[in-house]
Amino acid sequence: MFRMRRKTKQLVLTGFLGAMVTSLIFTGYGVVHTRQLKNESWEVQQRLEDEIQSLKLASIHGKIQGWAPARELPAGHVIQLQDVVPVELPEGTVPADWLGSREQIAGKILKLALPPNTLLTGTLLYEEEPTPADLRYREMGFIQLPGALGEQDIVDIRIQFPTGQDYILLSKKKVESLLSGTVTMTLNEAEILSLSSAIVDAYLHKASIYALLYVEPSLQAKAIPTYPANDAVLQLIKKDPNIVKRAEHALSESARSGLEADLDGVSAQSAAEFAGRQSSATKPPIQSSGAVGDHEQFVMSSPE
Repeated sequence: MFRMRRKTKQLVLTGFLGAMVTSLIFTGYGVVHTRQLKNESWEVQQRLEDEIQSLKLASIHGKIQGWAPARELPAGHVIQLQDVVPVELPEGTVPADWLGSREQIAGKILKLALPPNTLLTGTLLYEEEPTPADLRYREMGFIQLPGALGEQDIVDIRIQFPTGQDYILLSKKKVESLLSGTVTMTLNEAEILSLSSAIVDAYLHKASIYALLYVEPSLQAKAIPTYPANDAVLQLIKKDPNIVKRAEHALSESARSGLEADLDGVSAQSAAEFAGRQSSATKPPIQSSGAVGDHEQFVMSSPE
């Protein structure tokens, strides 16, 4: 009888402890779950309040219609009407120089590359100056050119004397065309006269005329020309107009001889390797028949 009572007490105690442990587990889970629900509810409430605040701001200030690129546009691009699309923004969030009319944008030039849907403002654009009446195209084959120069690049033309004196001759000129070391640019009458003086100066004093590329031409200001036209040279030009042509011819020959010296420094092996790289980059895949393409035949026979 005593043993049965003792065993019953142990069972009751064990059941009580099990119930307490189970109750504690459920209570802890309930507390954690309640906290999670409170956190989620707070986050949802915060988002709703932010959206309500945005709607209030929009309703107070209203919206404005601006214009943005329809696609990614590069720096220096002349904007056309079809390049832009309308965008609506809250009035209080746009800069003061936003442009509300396509007519204010069309024909202007981008200072920077812009991704689509970027609001266009006055600070992002600039306008080309009207074409002067005395502007002319000038071909120049006597200028020492950078190796990376390409058409539409912007450069300064400088003159350097053997004494180390270096002057800006022409400032921020666009390369209209580039062919076989000859560049074409537009010059006004004053620039043509200054260039003629510099050509004769370089011829008489063994100076060099060379070009330097701008890094960010749409952002960098135009340099101020510092080359002083030589009065004695100008008088010489008046007496003998043909001296400019002779000087230009001599400078062109000097520039060409420098180019040929660089080309002579390239070994036959280097030239063949370069031709092989160009061939592999441009020729179509070789067919299974083993036929050799025309381009490959040319490359193979060119060393002879």
